[in-house]
Order: sequence, then structure tokens, then C-alpha cells
Amino acid sequence: MKNTCYLTKKHDGVYFDVPYDADFLDTLKRHVPAGHRKWNPDIKQWWVSDKYAAQAERDCRSFYANVIEC
Repeated sequence: MKNTCYLTKKHDGVYFDVPYDADFLDTLKRHVPAGHRKWNPDIKQWWVSDKYAAQAERDCRSFYANVIEC
């Protein structure tokens, strides 16, 4: 497992700050359809809609040693 995943739950979904991991990204993209996720390159953060937030959080917990809710 790698480093730390920071997640912030908001009214429109969940936001993830994670270190780059190609396997994590493949899993996230496989579990969360494109219309329900978005990468923001300016702040280097993923957004996932409420509909898939629980799955994305499970994915995060399976790839990162620490998951911190902000």
C-alpha cells in the first residue's frame, strides 16, 4: 500500500487528493463511469459524484495505507 489518500465529502460528491498510482486510476476508471468522475489538473484532485462516492472510497482504502477525511 502507498502513502495517504485525503478525501473531502461535500454536497455534490467526494474529492480525493491521492499520490499517482496507475493501478488505482485504472480501478477508479473501471468502477466510476466518466460522467461521474473528473480530474482537476489545477489542484491535482479527483471528484466523484455522490452516486459512486462509496465505491471510490472503497477503492481508495484498498490502495492507500492511510485514508484521512478532511
